[in-house]
Amino acid sequence: MTTILQPIDIYTFGPAWGIPVPTCTPFGLKVLTWMRLRDLPYRIRVENDPSKGPKGKCPWAVVGGEMVPDSEHIITAIKREHGVPGDELGAERQAIATATRLMLEDHYHQIWEHELFVYEGGWKEGFKFFDSFPPGVRVLIRTLARRALRKQLIARGMGRHSHEQIVQMGVTVLDAVDELLGDDPYFFGEEPFEIDACVFAFMALTKWIPVDSEVWEHFHGLPRLGRYCERMLARCFSS
Repeated sequence: MTTILQPIDIYTFGPAWGIPVPTCTPFGLKVLTWMRLRDLPYRIRVENDPSKGPKGKCPWAVVGGEMVPDSEHIITAIKREHGVPGDELGAERQAIATATRLMLEDHYHQIWEHELFVYEGGWKEGFKFFDSFPPGVRVLIRTLARRALRKQLIARGMGRHSHEQIVQMGVTVLDAVDELLGDDPYFFGEEPFEIDACVFAFMALTKWIPVDSEVWEHFHGLPRLGRYCERMLARCFSS
């Protein structure tokens, strides 16, 4: 175990929808899960206004006295500042881990956001995220945030596809993750590695956020992914 005398402050969205994990953003959950896997102390600073962060998004962390944005940069900074060792995966496994992370963070994340916050079926639950904001500004923030997200997804290309096409892309990703996981307890076998923090973050927030979407329906038809989420939850957030 690496000794860190003071807990690291992690700024991220708070929980919502009664989920059993401490944040409702995949990138924040990725960081917190990685911290738990490495047995590193941290404090969650609930911040639902990402504009306060260095790059205008959540999460960010204070590492070595500096505010560090972006989940991958946070993990890298903590490793460097506190001498936390990285995984020894070998070239092939590292390539698989990198490709999987990018598939989830750069591709599936857009699908996840679209189905939860833009698609009308998901928005029935998505709008509840904003219930944590003050009543006087809740409706305005909810409206502006959804409009901005829709524009972002169109600019990035995902929002230009039909809903059926987006669903099929989500199904393809989930099937790929399920196949890569196989029947192993963790992504690369008997013990979790850094990639498990990322995989768990996206799978957990698909499993436990209730969304009326064919993507979510497909997830619930993949029992290995559901068992994986339960296993990671028990290991990392049981106390």
